[in-house]
Amino acid sequence: MSTNSHEASKSEKSIDRVYNYVKYYIKENTFSPSVRDICKGAGLKSTSSVHTYLKKLDEMGLIEYRPGMRRAIIIKNQDDEAQDPTPADVVKLPCIGKITAGQPIYAHEDYSDSFYVNRSIIGSNECFLLKVSGTSMINAHIMDGDYLIVRKQSSCQEGDIVAALINDEATVKRFGKMNGVPYLFPENDMYSPIPFNTEDCRILGKVIGLHRYSIY
Repeated sequence: MSTNSHEASKSEKSIDRVYNYVKYYIKENTFSPSVRDICKGAGLKSTSSVHTYLKKLDEMGLIEYRPGMRRAIIIKNQDDEAQDPTPADVVKLPCIGKITAGQPIYAHEDYSDSFYVNRSIIGSNECFLLKVSGTSMINAHIMDGDYLIVRKQSSCQEGDIVAALINDEATVKRFGKMNGVPYLFPENDMYSPIPFNTEDCRILGKVIGLHRYSIY
């Protein structure tokens, strides 16, 4: 075996060890390990090597990793639950696509991503995730790129932040009324309220939480 082949094989084994340890750690603790935790658990000496392996796993689509953020590793698409069970207090939520915090965009479902959250966040409710695009809800601390945790329901109360459909267009706004008429209200003065009083308007669910990778 050539030196290059030997080094490539060694690197692949290290990447596997890092991936397996991250999965194990998250299952045991319900949150992701630090780089130093991975060094110790995967038997590696260099933190820079761990960063390199995590970036590679991110490129391979096995994890989501944001360098510079502590404990922000997410394992993606663990579908074989029989071989890779999760703890009872952790639940897998599908990310069904993007939703706009701006002008409504065409609604579509895309189950390409899924993430694990602690069950205490959602209780026994049926929930899903939506990725935010736009800035119309920034005064409610909902930023472009956030992942919203949405509790599936078809009704809401005034003041609730909701994921909603208008015709086939999806948006996230705060539900309320103006002169007795239902509206979806943005949390950004650059945007206008949207009437929500026709047969084509539908509530998808109530926003009950979010996940963010970076602090603004």
